[in-house]
Amino acid sequence: MNFDVEESNNTGLTVSPYVSDNIYPLLPLLSEEFPNWTIKKIKNYVNLVITKKDNVSGMLVAKNASQYNVGFLIYTFQSVSSKYLYNNSKEEFSAGLVVENLVASSPILKQQIYLTLVEFAMSIGKKNNCKFIELPKLDETYKLINVKYNSQIIKINDFRTAIDLF
Repeated sequence: MNFDVEESNNTGLTVSPYVSDNIYPLLPLLSEEFPNWTIKKIKNYVNLVITKKDNVSGMLVAKNASQYNVGFLIYTFQSVSSKYLYNNSKEEFSAGLVVENLVASSPILKQQIYLTLVEFAMSIGKKNNCKFIELPKLDETYKLINVKYNSQIIKINDFRTAIDLF
């Protein structure tokens, strides 16, 4: 799987894959996402995500201009039935990138951080021949994503949404 890229955009945010087993720089964000987990459990989860054989999962981290970690996205690669995505009767499976966890440190910048992380994940998905990226249900926090990719959005159910990558 290809994804050894770092991206910086006009927002001052930089996104890159997280490959270190040192979770302490991310602990405030990880603790927000997993408030009832011990540090050991969080560390084991992150290690599982970033060291998976066959690159079936990964973690992206967004940093601001001061190199402070402001968000992260954890994803997996999965194959999903066309029935699930497109409500058709075909027995075909499509490769996709599924966002498992998405966290931003700032409520004010949350929409921009989400958009930046999701766009980077979309580029990883495209490089790995994924047909879609699956996200949680698009609510107000995903407003920028919804506006920018509205024509590509596929509503899967009341809990999940996908963006068609091709």
